Amino acid sequence: MELRVSEYFYSIQGEGITMGVPSVFIRLQGCNLLCSSKDWECDTIEVWKKGEPIEVKDFAYHIHKLYGKHFRAGAHLVFTGGEPMIQQDAIVEFIDYYSSKYECHPFVEIETNGTKVLSKDLLEVVDLINCSPKTSNAGMELERTIIPEVLKQIDKFPNSIFKFVINEMEDIDEVNQIIKDNELWERKIVLMPAGDCREQLTENLEMVAELCKENHYLLSTRLQISIWNKTVGV
Repeated sequence: MELRVSEYFYSIQGEGITMGVPSVFIRLQGCNLLCSSKDWECDTIEVWKKGEPIEVKDFAYHIHKLYGKHFRAGAHLVFTGGEPMIQQDAIVEFIDYYSSKYECHPFVEIETNGTKVLSKDLLEVVDLINCSPKTSNAGMELERTIIPEVLKQIDKFPNSIFKFVINEMEDIDEVNQIIKDNELWERKIVLMPAGDCREQLTENLEMVAELCKENHYLLSTRLQISIWNKTVGV
């Protein structure tokens, strides 16, 4: 079995409840959505559109050679995209093989847009699901981006969050409606300011902080942008 890989690198988790944790990122090729609007665009599209198939065992060896010492020291393994849930079977095989071959099971995070049902096998090997449902500020109809069956499945997973990108104050009304309609647990909700550069991130951060205070949600910044600005692969 093969993984279609766009890039991989060792960095710091910049978003969500594990923000600040040293992590190895594996970005997989492909996505089932195309986020683009006047205010918000996918910030990794030029990366995840490209990639190459790599046999799972060969890739596991390569990742272990580069980053095995970091996993043993507590670094997380983050599958991101694009939409990594397009390649669930290969992810499961990679994790199973790596854990058995190298006697090390990293803490595994999955970053997903919440539109693909997760397999039982995947749920057994994943430690944290970072779900980022796309609201209308991403430029698509909610019928495409909000899939109740998937959101409720992820909500039931003990260690999961829902991370919503906020571009303007009015976005919170739609977010709250999605939470209510899908009966999501409020303590799993994370708001994050839109922004693909330091200037835009700074402009939106205070607004999002106030929304978190008002609604009792968690706040996430984008640490990777604060540190490296628009640089990708860091």
